[in-house]
Amino acid sequence: MKLQPLADDDPNHIGRYRLHGVLGSGGMGRVLLGMGPDGRFVAIKQVHAHLLDEPEYRSRFRREVAATAQVSGAFTAPVLDFDVDCPIPWLASVFVAGLPLDKAVTRYGPLPVPAVRVLAVGLASALEAIHRTGVIHRDLKPANVMLAADGPRVIDFGIAQPTEITSELTEAGSVLGSPAYMSPEQALSQQITPASDIFSLGSLLAMAAIGASPFQAPSLAYTLFNIAHAEPELERVPPELRTLIAACLHKDPQSRPTPTQLLDYLGHSGSQGRPWPGAVHDELDRLARQLTEIASDPEATQVIPASGRQRATARSAPPVENRRRSTIVLTALSGLVVAMVAATVGWAGRTVEAEAPDMLTRFREADTCRWVQQALGSDLPQQVAAGWPVNVTEWSWQPTSTWGCGAQDGQRTLWVEPAMSLDLAEFEPTGAAIDGKPVMAFDGQGFCRRSLQLGTAGQGWGMRTTSSEADNCTLVEFVLTRMMEVIDAIPRNQNADRSLAGVDPCTLLSPDDLNPLIGPLPTSPASVDVHSCLWSGRSDISVKLRQYDPEDMSGQSVDLGDGLSVVAPSQESSYGCTRIYAYREIGGRTEILEVHASGGYKETEISCAAAESAIRLAVGNLPA
Repeated sequence: MKLQPLADDDPNHIGRYRLHGVLGSGGMGRVLLGMGPDGRFVAIKQVHAHLLDEPEYRSRFRREVAATAQVSGAFTAPVLDFDVDCPIPWLASVFVAGLPLDKAVTRYGPLPVPAVRVLAVGLASALEAIHRTGVIHRDLKPANVMLAADGPRVIDFGIAQPTEITSELTEAGSVLGSPAYMSPEQALSQQITPASDIFSLGSLLAMAAIGASPFQAPSLAYTLFNIAHAEPELERVPPELRTLIAACLHKDPQSRPTPTQLLDYLGHSGSQGRPWPGAVHDELDRLARQLTEIASDPEATQVIPASGRQRATARSAPPVENRRRSTIVLTALSGLVVAMVAATVGWAGRTVEAEAPDMLTRFREADTCRWVQQALGSDLPQQVAAGWPVNVTEWSWQPTSTWGCGAQDGQRTLWVEPAMSLDLAEFEPTGAAIDGKPVMAFDGQGFCRRSLQLGTAGQGWGMRTTSSEADNCTLVEFVLTRMMEVIDAIPRNQNADRSLAGVDPCTLLSPDDLNPLIGPLPTSPASVDVHSCLWSGRSDISVKLRQYDPEDMSGQSVDLGDGLSVVAPSQESSYGCTRIYAYREIGGRTEILEVHASGGYKETEISCAAAESAIRLAVGNLPA
C-alpha cells in the first residue's frame, strides 16, 4: 500500500475520522485513509472542489450516496458515514485491506480453479446484496475487486446508480463502465439492468482464470466490437469453469443467471483458511503489518508543506505519454458509450429520408459511359461540340472512381457523375430547368459544372457534369439534358451483381452498429448519394464505395485481427481518420470500401479506433 502524505492545508479530520494520508486520486476526486473513533480504518472518498461548480454535480453525488448507503453484505465495502452538504462532500466506507484482482493476476498469474470458485461465490453474494437494494454497480472490473485475506470484496460504487435513474441524469462525458468488462448493453448504449453486472462478472472470472478478458483486442473500439458481436474466447478457461462463465456471458440479458442462481449452482465457497495462492497471502500479510504500524502510532499522519503540494503532485504524475494515453481512453469511452440526450436534439434537423430508392438503385447499377454515349447518339451538333470531335466514338472513355464516366480528347476532359452528393450552397440557379428541376451552376476557375438536384432538399444529391474548360458550358448542359431524356432506359453495368457498384453503402452500417461509436443516431443517414453514406451523431462516420487502378492504391497496412487487414492511406487529413478495405478486382481495377471518421474527435487515435471498428462491421456486411 502506497500512502501519499497530506498537504499542510489539508484538515487532520474529516467528520469523525482522523486522516492518515492519501490512498489515490483521479479526475473526479481523491480517496484518503482515515481511522474512526473505534479504531477501524475507513476509505474516504472526497470530491474535487472544482467539480462542485458544475450543474447538478452535488445532486448526483447525493443520489450516489443515497443508493450505495443501502448496500451491505459480507463481500462488499459498505458505506459507514457521509456528508453531502459540507463545502467538499465526502463519504466513508469500510477500508478493505486487500490486493486488487488485476494486480494479483499481473504479479502472480491466473488464479487456480478453487480460488476462482471462491471468487465467484463472493462476487455473486456481493451482487445479490447490491441488486437487492435496487442498485446496479455498472463498473465491475478486476480493479474494483479486492482480494482480502478471508475472501473477495466489491469496492468503488462511484458510478453505481439506482435502477430507476434514466439517461437524462447521466452527465455528458461521464464514463459508465470500463471497456474490457462492459456488457453488450453498455457497449451499445442500451438500457442497463442488473443482468449487465452478471456479464461483467463472467468477463472478470475469465480474466481471473486465464489472465485476460475474453474479449480483449488490440484497440478499444475492437474490444467493444467483440463484446457486442463476438463470442468470448474461453478455450483456455479450465473445463470445470466454462459452463459457469459461459452462462454469464450470454448476449441476451434475460438468458443470464441471477446472483441467487449462481450461488445455487456453486454451492458453498470452501473459503475456509487461506483461499488465494500463497504469494497473494504473503502480500496481504505485509499490508496487515503496515496497517498495524499506522494504527499503533498516534502521530502517524503524514504531512507535506502546502508549497510542496504542487511538486509532490508533479512527482507522482504519470509521464506525459501516459497522461496523453489516459486522456485518449477517457475521450474514447465518452465518445463510444455515453448516451447524450442533447445530441439527439441537436442532430434531429439533419435527419433525412432516403427517398427515391428505385432511382438510386438504377443509378447505382448503371453503366454510365454507355448511358452517356446512348444519350448523345453518334454525332453532336457542331455548335455543341465546341472543338470536341462531333463523333463521340472518337472520344476516349474511362469509368471514374465512383463508377461515373470520364471522356477525354487531348487536354479536354468531361466528367459525368449520375448521383453525387451536392453542396447546394456552392451552386446558383441558371434559370434553366429540366423536367421541372432547376439546373444549378458552379463555375470555378478553369472549369464549368452543372448539376440537377434529384434527391430531396435535405439529401442534396443529383446528377453532375463537369468540363475542364470554363468556356464550354454549352456541352455540359447538353449532356445533362440528353441523359435525363433517356433516364427510363439506363443501361445496366454487366458486373453490377458482383461489383460494389451495386451495393447500397447505407446498408453496410446501421444506427445500432454506430451508436456505440458516435450515437445516439437518428434512424436515417444525414446524407446519401449513389455510392456514399454519411452518418452524423456526436461526430461523423462516412462510408464510400470506390474503384481505383491498383497503382493508385498506397498506404500502410493495418492488421485488425481475425485475418482482416485494411490500409491507412499515405495522405491523410490532420482531422479525422480513413481506413480502406480492398474488396476485389474487376476489369483491372480494385474495388474498395472506405470508412472515414471525423467531426467530434479531438485525438486522431480515437478517430482511427472508430474508423477501424466501423470498417470491421461494414466488411462483415459486404456480399460474398
